[in-house]
Amino acid sequence: MFGMGAVSLILGVLTFRSNRKASANRHFLILCLSISAWLTATGLGLSSTSPTVAVNWFRIDNVGVMFISVSFYSFSAAFLSLHRPRSVTMGYVLAGLLVLLVLLSGQFVVGVRTFWWGYFPQWGPASLFFFPVFTAYMAAAFADYFRAYRRVSAPLKRQQILYVMSAFLIAYTGSVDFLPAFGIEVYPFGYIPIFLLIAVISYAIIRYRLMDITVVINKGLTYALATGAILIASSAIAMLSTRASEYSIPPLLSALLVIICGSWVALSNPRATTNISFGLVCGGVALWLTGCFMLYSSRTTSEALFWSKVVYGGVVWIPAALYHFCVGLSGRVRHDRSIGIHYLLSLGFLGLVPTSYFTAGTYQYFWGYYPKAGPLHPAFLLYFFTVCGRALKHLYQASRLDRQEATQLRQTFWAFLIGMAASSDFVPSYGIEFYPLGYMIVGLWIALMANVIVKHELMQVSFPFSHRSSPLYAQLLGLPPAYLGILTLVWLFTGAPHYLMAGALLALFIALAGILANLQQTLEDVVGQRLFRARYDAYDTLVQFSKSLVSILDLESLTREVVGTLTKVMNISTASVYVLDSEKSLYILTAAHRPLALGPLPSSLKSDDGLPAHLALQKGLLVREELEYGHGTDPPRSLLEILRILDAEVCIPLINKERLVGFCNLGARADHAVYSGQDLSLLMTLGQHAAIALDNALLYEDLKRSQALMRRTDRLRSLETIAGGFAHEIRNPLTSIKTFIQLVPDRRDDQDFVEKFSEIVVEDVRRIERLIQEILDYARYMEPKLTEENLNDIVASCLYFIQVKASAKSIRIERDFASDLPPVTLDRQQIKQVLLNLFINAMDAMAARGGCLSVKTHLLRKLHPVPWVQIEVSDTGAGIASENLDHIFDPFYTTKHASGEHEGTGLGLTIVHQIVHEHRGYIEVKSEVGKGTTFFVNLPASPEPIPSWNPQPWPLAHQ
Repeated sequence: MFGMGAVSLILGVLTFRSNRKASANRHFLILCLSISAWLTATGLGLSSTSPTVAVNWFRIDNVGVMFISVSFYSFSAAFLSLHRPRSVTMGYVLAGLLVLLVLLSGQFVVGVRTFWWGYFPQWGPASLFFFPVFTAYMAAAFADYFRAYRRVSAPLKRQQILYVMSAFLIAYTGSVDFLPAFGIEVYPFGYIPIFLLIAVISYAIIRYRLMDITVVINKGLTYALATGAILIASSAIAMLSTRASEYSIPPLLSALLVIICGSWVALSNPRATTNISFGLVCGGVALWLTGCFMLYSSRTTSEALFWSKVVYGGVVWIPAALYHFCVGLSGRVRHDRSIGIHYLLSLGFLGLVPTSYFTAGTYQYFWGYYPKAGPLHPAFLLYFFTVCGRALKHLYQASRLDRQEATQLRQTFWAFLIGMAASSDFVPSYGIEFYPLGYMIVGLWIALMANVIVKHELMQVSFPFSHRSSPLYAQLLGLPPAYLGILTLVWLFTGAPHYLMAGALLALFIALAGILANLQQTLEDVVGQRLFRARYDAYDTLVQFSKSLVSILDLESLTREVVGTLTKVMNISTASVYVLDSEKSLYILTAAHRPLALGPLPSSLKSDDGLPAHLALQKGLLVREELEYGHGTDPPRSLLEILRILDAEVCIPLINKERLVGFCNLGARADHAVYSGQDLSLLMTLGQHAAIALDNALLYEDLKRSQALMRRTDRLRSLETIAGGFAHEIRNPLTSIKTFIQLVPDRRDDQDFVEKFSEIVVEDVRRIERLIQEILDYARYMEPKLTEENLNDIVASCLYFIQVKASAKSIRIERDFASDLPPVTLDRQQIKQVLLNLFINAMDAMAARGGCLSVKTHLLRKLHPVPWVQIEVSDTGAGIASENLDHIFDPFYTTKHASGEHEGTGLGLTIVHQIVHEHRGYIEVKSEVGKGTTFFVNLPASPEPIPSWNPQPWPLAHQ
């Protein structure tokens, strides 16, 4: 109790400190303080030797209890964002009045009762005022949670509400601590649900960012939870040691095995019916055996009678849960309506357990007390064996079918058939002194079931010990031996087994071990900073640099950054990086730092040369000094020679996915210092990060080449349409030139004619030259070049090129250009590619029946200092279906599978989207089936400069 009180206090304080202004955090602190006061004062009262002292502690205990329900309600209202100021204020006022009643009146705590665990408060008539307040506020809070869970749709918030509600429902079972206050002899185990509450809340904080206080779940709270768990276990051991005997301990051990196995299966798949029903079977069996432990060690008849009823409280559920499990495992759970009937019958027998009709008293045998069967006990036995027999029959029949799970079902059937032999424990209930061996049979049954589960993954339950979790399980399994060792030492020094002291020492050692580990790391950092400042800073720089490498995608920048950082931080005279060119099977020099006096480095190395081949084979650092003076086989002379040519003292292989994507050569240090083991280890780590970054950069280079090729291909595709417009545009100037050539022989003496037509011919030739140059510029890929352009002129130029194709398809072109457009900074050829793609797509959509292509330009008014322009392209084609509209910008997505001229590649609109995005603009589309489609290209008049083309990932329509 003391441990849980301390843990509750720590959790409340940490939560409050994380956000003092949050209302939920403040009320949660009050709740934790109330729980802490209740548990701590109860523990002090239980351990008191004087009734007067015990009464005083129990009054302080009740002060905490008075505020629990109100603070829980207040926390819940704040957490669920419910505005309840009046209810909260009234609750705290009522709690304060009840506290005054506890402290100033002798009618609330009227004395103490003496039980086998110690003193406990005796409540008087004034306590009747407390229960309506407690019940009302607890019920109101849980009702709020249920309503909020049904109302909230956000997945994260729903999970937070579910875990908080579940945690406090578990904690509410601690209210059984009220029963001994009215003379009902039930051990006050309320601190155990509180431990579960704190564990669940802590998990929700970590997993679902509960109350945004993830930061408070640090090692301090972890140590607090571990301390609480150890102290609870120690207290349990201390309590059990007072009741332990050679007859009572074996059932308890069997119960522990059963509950572990049942919890493992149920938690592995809590949504599966078979897993939950198996967990219920194990729960019933564990309660039966735990009750037997308490029953065999009871000292009085009344105590034994109570535990005999607890025994049957678990036994009555076994038939219904077993039948449910067997029917579910055999695949008949949906067709069997008797499952619910069996649970109702078990519930009815549970109602009879407290009466003398079921257990009429107790027998006392050599192993201890045992329940005496009442008049209705034979009826329960008939129900028990009938239902269990039907359950095993279903399992046996399913195991005989030709199914893949037949082996699993057969072994499960035999395990439960053997387990049924434990029903021999009913015999002593009829006055026959037959030692109950059920715990041994149950141990055999659970061992057989564990074997089936692990071997055949029954109920889709896998082995819990994975490679990642093995260290944690190893540490947990080491706790019991450590506890036994400490307990033995305490026993040797004090002459008595102080169980709680041993647990407290174990918890203290664990906390000190964690603190010392942190202290060691802190001292190492301090020593490194103070005594070896330069090296510490260099290592820290390299560690941070290695983590940031993956953000550099340009190959040249990446290699240059690697070389520059290494030479500067590690004081290296020469360094170089070679990168794989897989097409040529060469490693190309991409970056180097080298004095001019040393001469140039080889520009490339073949992949099968000595150095690359050695690095690809060994996959480890190559140190020239170790190679020259190391023991073993002499290294190849060619390998040493290339290292001398490269001035490489250390060679770092850059390996990713078992492929040598490059290598980095480091020369001697300027201060002639050698590379230490710590240096080499750090360089190897840096090499691993650099290899991943280099592989990404190579993929990025491939992406740039592929997308550039696709854009070039897309431009060439549109030249088919441009050719028709070009022929139309060139026909008129050629006609005038032809006419002049034909008339010149007859009118060469007409000076006015010659001068006038000479000017016309010269202008027409220039026009032809401009058209040819524009087509060549469009067809030839160049680096993007941003210039100020008249957008209307670019749109008009593109429309001229498509006029011939539009006329051939009976498509009318309408244009409406805004006269107030400002000059727009853009790449002329890329925007022409955008427009031609949209125009060609629009004409393809109207190819079957003709129509109207409308092109408009607008000046957009945005809340931005830079004006925006818009190009609106509309057609009267078939339109695009709404389910296809979300995917038109996806790569390789096309609806032209049956077009008249060619099938679409699915890249045109993808490239349009990319070009517009690179101009810092965006594109919108509206379409209606049967009426047509409209594209809106929106561009800023003066976008941010684009120094070089950087390909973007393929766009997705939903982004």
